[in-house]
Amino acid sequence: MHIQQTSSAASPTAPRLRIALFTDSYLPTRDGVVSSILNYQKGLAKGKHRFMVFAPNTGQKGPEKDVFRFHSLPFLPYPEYRAALFPHVPVSVAKKTGVQLVHSKGMMTMGVAAAWFARRAGLPSVASLETMIPEGVHYVLPIKETHGFGKAIAWNYLKWLYSQFDLVTAPSKYAQEVMAENGIESIVLPSPIDTERFRPNRHGDAVKRKLGLKGKKIVLSVGRVVKEKNYSLLLSAAKEMDDNTVFLIAGKGPYLNQLKREASSAGLSSRFLFAGFVPDDDLVGYYNAADCFAFPSRFETQGLTHLEAMACGTPACVLDGTPMSEVVVDGRNGYVFTENAEDCAEALSSCLANSKKMSAAARATALQHSIPKCTGKLLKIYRRLLEK
Repeated sequence: MHIQQTSSAASPTAPRLRIALFTDSYLPTRDGVVSSILNYQKGLAKGKHRFMVFAPNTGQKGPEKDVFRFHSLPFLPYPEYRAALFPHVPVSVAKKTGVQLVHSKGMMTMGVAAAWFARRAGLPSVASLETMIPEGVHYVLPIKETHGFGKAIAWNYLKWLYSQFDLVTAPSKYAQEVMAENGIESIVLPSPIDTERFRPNRHGDAVKRKLGLKGKKIVLSVGRVVKEKNYSLLLSAAKEMDDNTVFLIAGKGPYLNQLKREASSAGLSSRFLFAGFVPDDDLVGYYNAADCFAFPSRFETQGLTHLEAMACGTPACVLDGTPMSEVVVDGRNGYVFTENAEDCAEALSSCLANSKKMSAAARATALQHSIPKCTGKLLKIYRRLLEK
């Protein structure tokens, strides 16, 4: 049995709801999926509900409360992630832990394990789409001509996987529509952001001093640095903008060195600053230091970093036709731009010029995605499943 059990059985004072949460990605990895899980954990804890997390082992040796780890190997196309090996959860675990339903955020082996466990244990189940896997087939199939075939296989797999669950959720209307086009019905359940942590404060001044950016206009972008995040569009837009504008990129990833080379080749090294990975506690200062947040990605199911920035009162510029554009209104809390470099530059320039005017509206938008609001929606789904 390829499982390392690191949590104890239910106590006599067990909380009201225990949910078996299956995920391909969990601490110490930090990404949008993990942020969503951690934020929901905070919200559920206030009602004395909790997750029992089932995830790949990433080298942990000591016990972790309410966490079950499975033996795993690096996912070769993306070695920063790991794939659990034959993750089998005995039905007896349901009785030992007192879990009442299954929630899967896993889309690979942990997703299959969640479906199998729910069915064998006779538990209601819900699965959440977290990543547009079909859009990442280039990691597995490097030959461009095979991408169409690969996407078709990926969608057929997801259609089969999600048919194993009682209910499926999508984190945005955009994701819901894409899933429907590929034969998967879902309801919208956005992931929350921590609006208590991410809020306006004066820490931005310290970040500006630390990075030597006093007096500069700062465009911030936060996230994994991968090709599909479309950072190259910011390079093209920067050429059309004032030299006093600096682009601050916070994050790491396989495309980072290539992006640095592109910035150098374009003669923009002095205007692009790469901060690397920034912990959440420090990230608040970065969001507050920025005059504008840029999110050019076309590879999102919802996106969270633009909402975190907006929670700090920083307006966002996002790519049109993406889930991020569902919450950004031109001239109110940010701007929407197309793939055109001049259009992107115009949106960013307008955002920089009107940043302070849009700050309150940006914060108000983010509050609609707070932990209490989103957790309330999640609990309604859980109760709906349990009533069935």
